[in-house]
Amino acid sequence: MNSFVDVILPLPINNSFTYSFNRKIFLNISIGMRVVVPFGKNRLLTGVINKIHNVKPLNYEIRNIVVLLDKNPIISESIFDFWKWVSNYYMCSIGDIMKASLPSTLLLEGETQVSRKKSKNLILRKTTDDQFLIYEALEGGPLSISEVMSIVQKKSVMPIIEEMIRLNIIELSQKLKDKYVPKLLRYVCINNRYRGKKNQKELFENLKNSPKQYEFVNFLIKNQKKIGDYAKLKEIRKKIEFSSSLIKTLLDKKILKEKFLKEDRNIYNKKVKDSKPLLTKKQKIAFNQIIQEFKIRNTVLFEGVTSSGKTEIYIKLIELEIKKDKQVLYLLPEISLASQIVKRLTSYFGNKIKVYHSKYSLNERTEVWRNVLENKESARIIVGARSSVFLPFKNLGLIIIDEEHESSYKQFDPNPRYNARDCGIYLGVKIGAKVVLGSATPSIESSQNARKGKYGWVKLMERFGGIELPEIKIIDLKESHNKKQMNGIFSNTLIKEVNKTLEDEHQVILFQNRRGYSPILECLSCGYIAQCIQCDVSLTYHQVSNQLRCHYCDYNRLKPKQCDSCGMFSLESKGIGTQQIQEQVIKLFPGINVERMDYDNTRGKFAFDKIIDSFTNNKIQILIGTQMLIKGLDFKNVQLVGVLNADHLINFPDFRSYERTYQMLCQVSGRAGRYEKKGKVFLQTFQHENELFKFVKDYDYESMFKNQKIERKKFKYPPFIKLIKVTFKNKSIQLINESSLWFYNVLNQNYNGTILGPVFPYVSKVRNLFQKQLLIKIDSDLNQFQTKNMIFKVATSFQSIAKFRSTKLSFDVDPY
Repeated sequence: MNSFVDVILPLPINNSFTYSFNRKIFLNISIGMRVVVPFGKNRLLTGVINKIHNVKPLNYEIRNIVVLLDKNPIISESIFDFWKWVSNYYMCSIGDIMKASLPSTLLLEGETQVSRKKSKNLILRKTTDDQFLIYEALEGGPLSISEVMSIVQKKSVMPIIEEMIRLNIIELSQKLKDKYVPKLLRYVCINNRYRGKKNQKELFENLKNSPKQYEFVNFLIKNQKKIGDYAKLKEIRKKIEFSSSLIKTLLDKKILKEKFLKEDRNIYNKKVKDSKPLLTKKQKIAFNQIIQEFKIRNTVLFEGVTSSGKTEIYIKLIELEIKKDKQVLYLLPEISLASQIVKRLTSYFGNKIKVYHSKYSLNERTEVWRNVLENKESARIIVGARSSVFLPFKNLGLIIIDEEHESSYKQFDPNPRYNARDCGIYLGVKIGAKVVLGSATPSIESSQNARKGKYGWVKLMERFGGIELPEIKIIDLKESHNKKQMNGIFSNTLIKEVNKTLEDEHQVILFQNRRGYSPILECLSCGYIAQCIQCDVSLTYHQVSNQLRCHYCDYNRLKPKQCDSCGMFSLESKGIGTQQIQEQVIKLFPGINVERMDYDNTRGKFAFDKIIDSFTNNKIQILIGTQMLIKGLDFKNVQLVGVLNADHLINFPDFRSYERTYQMLCQVSGRAGRYEKKGKVFLQTFQHENELFKFVKDYDYESMFKNQKIERKKFKYPPFIKLIKVTFKNKSIQLINESSLWFYNVLNQNYNGTILGPVFPYVSKVRNLFQKQLLIKIDSDLNQFQTKNMIFKVATSFQSIAKFRSTKLSFDVDPY
């Protein structure tokens, strides 16, 4: 008897698809298991079962599932509910959520293959030329449909194939492509036949003319407890030299035996060497307050100044969950933070830690995913970036979201455009895990929720060891320029402080939130600025590679010698990036080890770790970096931080630029003077009279919060309203204008709230697609669910209009 399953496929489609299966064959089929199903003419896709039923759809032909991939469900009911919430809240398909949640190695795909029929009664005399050509080609083995198309040089080959099936000379099959490759370690041992001394004497006699083989066998026998014990070949190679051909020869002679064992790639097997941290009196109070708040609320905002010891309290909270055999998710906004955090956690918790982020290979992430699913002891604590929130936790007890204010928790492209902080808060509620939001400078949304009583609120406003917060001084760049007290981008005041810090054998951090050598390359003859050929932006000059590069689409070209427009040899780089700062620093402070830390030189898997380790061990005296440098890193010997141009942050066209500038400047200031001695921070700005810099100087979060609360309430911005951004993309600027205006007019007729736009964004063209945007404001008295449904209905009508079908439409909920 056939039954039916509804299957979610990794496609940007809201609906699930129904397939049939035989209950006698698939006895243990269950919701949450993966199945391989046919999709379209020639494809096989992996989906997840979300419903089993006996209702046959009437409006289309039902196809059968091909393979059941799992013995047990890999997605629990609570994780399914989480997927549905993310899909509904962020206005994307559940297929998008599935694709984001499962490593692509778990999404097996397949293709249809054509092969010769094994039957003896083949009727070849009736074949056409094309059919005979295909049959002859199949002598070498099965072919894919695309390969058949290339052989007969025709786009449509299915009629030919179907006729050949009818003639009983070929058959179709499906080939699955498994993308996951386990890590296999090779082990060898001496064959059991050489157990006795007599047999070993005979063995060595036979090998006396092969000294290398003799040496290897002798080493193995002496170092094995008994004959037949396998040894890891990788470990043997550390102690004795040998070639792969030598091993092959010994295997061929039956002297050695071998086997291969799977091993996790992501291993932190360090032994516990530190006892759990002893909390100070203030830290104990904060810890106990968090525990008490958890009895009343699921989420606690933990506001602690930089270097107050928030991590020590996290470790104590983790310890409580480990004792209960629970899993812990430790979310970080930047991959660069993982190295230091993992080192600290492994010193306390040993091999209970796994790391999950994009710098790790797909195979490594797949293994972590499976370890979490199986609730393994080695995956009790997961340290990861935002995508870790989609791991298949079964026993999650605590979610720590460190630096919760960071914009890095938000994914902007592709779907789902989620915020990992908000997803983590909902996940905690859904599966009964407590959530800690940690920050020295909380987001205004979280701070407002804490003040309203939605979250618990615990403060730790004293640095560990009683060390004072760094002294912040504002350098007026206008005055420095007028008095000719500048050397490149550096004021004389800052140069003097750097020299003094280096003389005292301390380290310096210089912050410039702009990578590359210079933002633009300009012709001094005609004013032409080198532009990206695909985007509406200027190209950034990167001196190390001598390239002009687009930071939106990654288009690059060699730096030209003459102007593309007028042909004159008068090109000059304008503006300052981290590469140019590094060049200036080397000239200003000769003999000093200088390194920079930005996206360009940290692309390798362990590039972050190498720079951080070198700086921690005082091998680097001056570290130049972008915002990845400021987030929670802990350096003992940094006494001075210089912000080279604070104006770049505050001038950004975004309603959160004021808040984010405050957060960024306070965070980077917090890298100085974390141990023993009070640090110093120098902020260079042309806007020294701006009240924001006074708030930063005084560490006055409260005044910044009140200022922004008044502004946002007045102009209707979060946390007082919700925002949804609708983006239109098309190659034709005319269609972009027409389609976005149509959408606005139809929505405006039905919606009572505020709609801003349609307007071109700051960058109006990316990857040859023009963009326009609408910003929809949802007041607190309006129903979010109904508003989203209304937007979807307008979108459905929009996509039914033929001339608008080429326009790509996307939604971004909470686009900040």
